[in-house]
Amino acid sequence: MKRSRPIEPGLIRIFRFFVWAEAIAFLMVPLAEKLFSGQSSNFYRDPFYIIFLQSLLLAIYLSIPWLRRKLRQAYLLIALVGAIVIPAIVVDVDIMLTMSQGLPVDMLRIWALLPLLMIPLVPTAWQYDFRVVFILFAGLGILDGFALIWFNGGMSADILMPLFAIFIRIVTLTLVGLMITELMHTQREQRKDLMRANLKLSQQALVQEQLATSRERNRLARELHDTLAHTLSGLTVQLEAMHTVHPSTGDKLGQLLITALETSRNGLEETRRALKALRAEPLEDLGLSLSLHNLVKLYHSRTNIAIELEIPEHINQFSHDEEQAIYRITQEALENILRHSQASHVWLSLQQQEDDWVYRIRDDGKGFDVEDEENFHDRLGLQGIRERADMIFAELSIKSTPNKGTTIQLVMRKS
Repeated sequence: MKRSRPIEPGLIRIFRFFVWAEAIAFLMVPLAEKLFSGQSSNFYRDPFYIIFLQSLLLAIYLSIPWLRRKLRQAYLLIALVGAIVIPAIVVDVDIMLTMSQGLPVDMLRIWALLPLLMIPLVPTAWQYDFRVVFILFAGLGILDGFALIWFNGGMSADILMPLFAIFIRIVTLTLVGLMITELMHTQREQRKDLMRANLKLSQQALVQEQLATSRERNRLARELHDTLAHTLSGLTVQLEAMHTVHPSTGDKLGQLLITALETSRNGLEETRRALKALRAEPLEDLGLSLSLHNLVKLYHSRTNIAIELEIPEHINQFSHDEEQAIYRITQEALENILRHSQASHVWLSLQQQEDDWVYRIRDDGKGFDVEDEENFHDRLGLQGIRERADMIFAELSIKSTPNKGTTIQLVMRKS
């Protein structure tokens, strides 16, 4: 289901301004009549008083933020329908009353509806697409034309000019609506392009920061390896040589040598472990695409299994956790295939399907029974694969049939 488009920024404020201006303009008409002629139109005889009340109530409606929070998307739609339908009904009723008295149609009434409908036309075209604009305004004009013909009892020369005025109104409103909708469509596309560009810049900045961090970590690891690790390694060798020369463990010197040798060995082991943790992982240093290619080359060098990898050259759509999960799942799956599957061919693919990304690892090995819960214990590593998929909220499916291979599929939602 297509999600409703949020109300465009500033639309309600501008719509409210024009409705208030319309209400004030209609209020000025009787005031001007009273000032210059000493008389004012009868409320019941002049339908434009009803339009004044409609404009006033609509302006008040658009000035209540609570209603907007309560009605949400329906808030604007209600205002637009009221601004379109009520003036049209008032004018149509007035024309029919005039015709029922045998009087000619007042063309001023018909033409006056054009600027009245121009006010709701702008926010309608601003918020919705041209199809909605055409249905509302062209549809209203067509209904007005048929109603005029029906009330007149058929076509006649008396209603040709009113029908022509309605036709001009339809053409004018639809053309103006088309121009506004096209402009808004272009603006929305430019806004989306700008958001995508900003997102890409943010991702590039993050990648550059991660790359700079990984390079610095690698530099520190190399420096410590060439200094501290070599020093401890040399010290350990010297202590072993001293222990060889003085093998006795009964005297105090022998005990001190053994203690020093054990301490130096432990220190060297801890240093190597710290250097391994400090050195950046392949993902941080190379990115997901190149890391997967290198991983495939590594496993291919250990076996005669043919491995085909089909992934995009540049992958920037995933978070760091998602990349880690994909890389580790691939590691675990290839290790399982190497140890247990007896496969001759492996296929790995990462593809985008609409807003989702689908990652598949498939082999032509001997397969296994998916229903057997023992297969999901650590001996096959499938439990670890499932846990990594759950960590990134991805949908994992494992399909396997004895003697027909195995397929691991990971679906990552991006919408």
